[in-house]
Amino acid sequence: MENKRNVLPGLIIALATLIYLPVKAQDQKPAFYQLDIKKSKLLWTAPKNKHNGFILFNEGKLNNISAGWPTSGTFNINMNSMHSTSEDTPAGRKKVDDKLRADDFFAVAKYPTATMLVKRIVPEPNGSTFKIYGDLKIKDVTKPIEFTAIMKQNGNALTATASTNISRSNWSISHPPASAAWNILDRLKDNLIANDIPITLNLVFNKKQ
Repeated sequence: MENKRNVLPGLIIALATLIYLPVKAQDQKPAFYQLDIKKSKLLWTAPKNKHNGFILFNEGKLNNISAGWPTSGTFNINMNSMHSTSEDTPAGRKKVDDKLRADDFFAVAKYPTATMLVKRIVPEPNGSTFKIYGDLKIKDVTKPIEFTAIMKQNGNALTATASTNISRSNWSISHPPASAAWNILDRLKDNLIANDIPITLNLVFNKKQ
């Protein structure tokens, strides 16, 4: 009789634990990496006319963590934050910025944001290099994009760096707007600008639960 009394409390505790753990697991939200928008930048270069600058982000997130690494993500890019850094004077930098934001380039007034949907992040054998596959949307035009990134973890922080090119023609980023495509002078101006725009990503994330 004494043995039964000793076993009963243990059974009650075990049953309570089995009931509690699934409920607790459901309450926990999956971890993700949130972009630190104050420390992250997209750097761009215009090789032919030797301009360069940066663009900032409104928000970003890497999620669906598997084996400690994210496998997908989303980014919202603030096109109004586009700034050139190659000119020596504020007036010179503003002139370049105004051209880039105009309707015949990025049409920022109409399209104030660009987005990047990261569909897959695939690790390569060395463990720190990842292949990124996604869709980049600029000026309401969505095109697939892929590039290689280096990601490193340090506690709850994650950094990602990458360099790639985007082709202006894929997203209708050209000097003459479509209605003026016949204009020879505008077409010559457009030819003075490289079609491929080199970009570099310097991103910092913090792990969140």
